[in-house]
Amino acid sequence: MPHRFLTVALATAALAACTQPAKGPAKSGPAVATGNGITITAEEFKARLDEQSPFIRARYAALDRKKEFLDNLVRFEVLAKEAERQGLDKDPDVQLTLRKVMVQKLVQKSFGDQEAAGKLPDSETKEYYEKHKDEYVKPLRLRVYQILVKAPASGPERARRQEAARKVLGQLRAEEKKNQLAFVAVAREKSEDEATKALGGDLNFRSKEDLEKLYGKAAAEAAFALKDNETSGLVESPQGFHVFKVAGRQEAVDRPFEQVKAQISQKLFRERKTKEFDEFVKKLRETAAVKVDDAELEKVVVAGAAPPAMPAGGPLHGGMPPSMPPPAAPVAAPVQK
Repeated sequence: MPHRFLTVALATAALAACTQPAKGPAKSGPAVATGNGITITAEEFKARLDEQSPFIRARYAALDRKKEFLDNLVRFEVLAKEAERQGLDKDPDVQLTLRKVMVQKLVQKSFGDQEAAGKLPDSETKEYYEKHKDEYVKPLRLRVYQILVKAPASGPERARRQEAARKVLGQLRAEEKKNQLAFVAVAREKSEDEATKALGGDLNFRSKEDLEKLYGKAAAEAAFALKDNETSGLVESPQGFHVFKVAGRQEAVDRPFEQVKAQISQKLFRERKTKEFDEFVKKLRETAAVKVDDAELEKVVVAGAAPPAMPAGGPLHGGMPPSMPPPAAPVAAPVQK
């Protein structure tokens, strides 16, 4: 999830890492290097060294290597001192960089306490888990395609419709021998399920419970007995006679609360900090009484931006360009022989 306060922090993190203000608080403690207006303390030396990776730090254990690292710090200090002497600390680019670093520090100080995320009470994280359990506990779901021949629940007509369904199944079997993708074509031609006919019989991913609600227990069990890329025989349901095909599956997910507690805690923490940050900025804006001059803003020319084109005769009708093709129907996976 994107978070504006984290975006600001990340956008200036690189600047903060490589830019050290020339001026700073008075230094104290033993010095490892001194000069005309320059002091580098042992604490400062260690802090800069600690910023390096453990692999890099290991190179500076000996005194001569420590001097090498210190030489880089001295070089930075004398350059910063000369830049300050030349008045570059007043340069607009330098001031902008400093302000970016200050904003980064403010955001980190006020909203970057990641350790607090692990201190949320279990009752709060548990409540979220229970309300969003379908995110962590999901049944096995199959990508199911079907051909449906409708029939009444009983009577002579049902027997006639069963015979019609057998003919459809026979046609499908014959065409599958020549074309492994025949199921979709036959479904579009012969299926009487108007909701999926145009999609080649695609029911999308369904759990066993989903299919049972749609067509009954026997139909659900028949579909879930199939292997991937396998086609069933005739399957009866109150709606009529089905031929099912399984084209893939999404395995079941069962993540207990203890397994996802830390993840939920981090999520709730980020959401809370985002809300706090939004409120913080809102109050600052209200205090600043910011007003926007739309007229002056409109005059600003953005380099490389093309002016908005006037539509000729209205290019959009009903929210969709007339040239846009309809979405393609999914194709069932090949049948394994």
